[in-house]
Amino acid sequence: MAPLVMVYLTDGNRQETIAMFFHGYDNYMNFAFPEDELRPISCTPLTRDAENPAHVELNDVLGNYSLTLVDSLSTLAILASAPEARNGEYDALLEFQNGVAALVENYGDGTSGPEGQGARARGFDLDSKVQVFETVIRGVGGLLSAHLFAVGDLPIRGYKPKAKFRNGKEGIVWANGFLYDGQLLRLAHDLGQRLLPAFYTPTGMPYPRVNLRHGIPFYANSPLNLNPIDGQCDVEASGTAEITETCSAGAGSLVLEFTTLSRLTGDDRFEELGKRAFWSVWARKSSVGLIGAGVDAESGQWIGPYTGVSLHRAMAICSY
Repeated sequence: MAPLVMVYLTDGNRQETIAMFFHGYDNYMNFAFPEDELRPISCTPLTRDAENPAHVELNDVLGNYSLTLVDSLSTLAILASAPEARNGEYDALLEFQNGVAALVENYGDGTSGPEGQGARARGFDLDSKVQVFETVIRGVGGLLSAHLFAVGDLPIRGYKPKAKFRNGKEGIVWANGFLYDGQLLRLAHDLGQRLLPAFYTPTGMPYPRVNLRHGIPFYANSPLNLNPIDGQCDVEASGTAEITETCSAGAGSLVLEFTTLSRLTGDDRFEELGKRAFWSVWARKSSVGLIGAGVDAESGQWIGPYTGVSLHRAMAICSY
């Protein structure tokens, strides 16, 4: 919908919108990257609360993988079709390409070889407990949409990518000298694979959180934590049981990103698990067709009496 919004803005409002975006983006890149977010008043990075993993109000929205840049790539690609954001005060296309290059520099190119090691991590091999829902819609979705813009499947006005060979590699050579050969898609696949342990539940609905490096050792009842000697692996020593409640959208609306990831990579696991989770939620709707706000991923029981038309509509859209 973003390109349609731009069409109906006045020239002044279009320019103001672009200026506001670049004000935030430039300051993030200058003062906070490669951390997740920028504190707008102090101009310092906003990072996860590593000492308190239970601080979900902060940690759930931060992934420790340069989230603002991942979020911004698609916006830059969309703005690159606007004349006001090309070859003048702003060059959104060049910023998009520079942003992709910066992401690859920090997280590698998604391969298992030397170029798969970035300055910050090899892919998303990070000791971060992330919320599955946020990571799918922002992390996986952001990488996939940016990839589609990079290869021209999603159009950018005036951008006509053509594959060329350079140093034995085939890819799209950009003005900044970067050779794009699908790095974002491979990184999306890496990130998606790190989320898969969350789907090992009795219901098929994902646990709400997963550690990008260690999986789900904090869910004592997960089938992944069974072992033949003790029955269960050790869980976190906090003594507090990990919450197994997930929101209906977090369990049932991942089909778009996961199906796209499967279709682009040929790895069917994502589409199968996303659809399984969706139908698991859908099968539990009430007699009048309503979906609850929260559901237990292990028992499949609704948590709390709350529902709403928006929840029902979102699930209905996903069913088509």
